[in-house]
Amino acid sequence: MWLPDWFKKRQGSRPVPEGRVRILVLSMSFEDRFLLQRLGKQHDWELRFTYSPRERLNLASRRHFQLILCDHNQPGYPWREVMDRLAACSPQSRILLVSPVNDDYLRRDVIQQGGYDVLLRPLREESALRAVQAVFRFVSPEGGVSIGCQC
Repeated sequence: MWLPDWFKKRQGSRPVPEGRVRILVLSMSFEDRFLLQRLGKQHDWELRFTYSPRERLNLASRRHFQLILCDHNQPGYPWREVMDRLAACSPQSRILLVSPVNDDYLRRDVIQQGGYDVLLRPLREESALRAVQAVFRFVSPEGGVSIGCQC
């Protein structure tokens, strides 16, 4: 059994939401971008990739993204500052820090900065699908993301 099939069975055969998830991706590695693009095409997600600090804050504040993936290694800015600004300008979005390390200390820091959780890098298909599924669980019928962390 392939891993995506296992994941779908484990999730009670609930499919990952199709065409309803808008994702903003900040400064990811080539491999992670490639995986997200492939998954985005399979599930008809709207993905937006950005590297410019000005563009990312502008997009986050003007457009509604259910999920923001923020790389731990932000060029020119510490990740805490980036997450603070993203949380302030896009409070309806779930913000995940993508990091090569995932421990309780980092997770606590991420939540204190307004983030939702930590996603381990390099991204794997099952972890990316799980992150999108978690965001989808909290999407209200009006299209907004409900408040409150279920960590």
